Amino acid sequence: MKLLTLVVPSYNVESCLRRCVERMVPAGPEADVLIVDDGSTDGTPALADALAAEHPDIVRVIHQENGGHGEGLNQGIRNALGIYLKSVDADDRIDSESLIAMLDLLRQHAAPETWADLVVNDYVYDHPDRENVFAVRYNHIFRPGRLETWKSCRPFPIWKQFMIHSMCYRTALLREHGYTLPKHTFYEDNLYIYQPLPWVRTVLYLPRPLYGYTVAQENQSVSEANLLRRMDQNTEMITRMVCTWKWEEIRVLPPHLRGYMLSFLSGQLLNVCVLHERAAEGRGPELNRKMWERIRAFDPELYRRLRRHPSAAVMASAGPAVRKIAYTVSRAAQKKIGL
Repeated sequence: MKLLTLVVPSYNVESCLRRCVERMVPAGPEADVLIVDDGSTDGTPALADALAAEHPDIVRVIHQENGGHGEGLNQGIRNALGIYLKSVDADDRIDSESLIAMLDLLRQHAAPETWADLVVNDYVYDHPDRENVFAVRYNHIFRPGRLETWKSCRPFPIWKQFMIHSMCYRTALLREHGYTLPKHTFYEDNLYIYQPLPWVRTVLYLPRPLYGYTVAQENQSVSEANLLRRMDQNTEMITRMVCTWKWEEIRVLPPHLRGYMLSFLSGQLLNVCVLHERAAEGRGPELNRKMWERIRAFDPELYRRLRRHPSAAVMASAGPAVRKIAYTVSRAAQKKIGL
């Protein structure tokens, strides 16, 4: 039985794909490594086929026309063999020992009556020349190895958020709701983090750094230069994320989940408003105005609550001096982890 599908959306990643996959192979045949070749034009397709031939019980390959990272994840959802699903970028890494520990934990919860809808793991930030420069842990929210609910876990601090690197959704949960991500865009991972959360009833936590997220790369989508260059896409994804669940739907959720979702939305809005503040040629204010107008049209009550939330309110209504301070604080936090 396959416990965990690790889907690797891959576009022109010949230089790093073998390293990524070989970190996962030691987990053995309970792992399902699914490489999704996204119309690559380098040696990625041949390398992916070679890795599947070398590890036929673990590695599979799907070749598709270019659809972007989101379509790679869609292929993972459609074709996963594992009870759980995790996204792995080819230029990042999975810690082999932590992956074995993850499979041990999942094996203990492999029966339907003990399934978790979401499995959370710790992760670390890596630099190209060194690993584990900064760790993100969730031990002050979830208790290790216990099947938790949103009522039994602890509240989220306002600064603590999920990243796609920390999440494994139950595959059937995504399929039951027909979940898909948009094609040909960046920053769709925010949708993947946020949109399925109200479907989640139970959570498991692995207190180990399973994922190594490589930062400080020049071509990275989250570098400030690329964030500014693709500000339209980032704004669109944040807007679509906010316009998923109305306040009446959020209001009835367990308090810890409700509080987290509002904090996550407001934190992401703060991030994109910082970008709007930095935009050249006056594009930022117009994008910002249209974003808030769409949110208000979607749900006036959610709009009101987000405008009043401490994080989003800073950039939504503060003056230039306060916005500059917010930007400075944001950049200092990013520099701490090397972004």
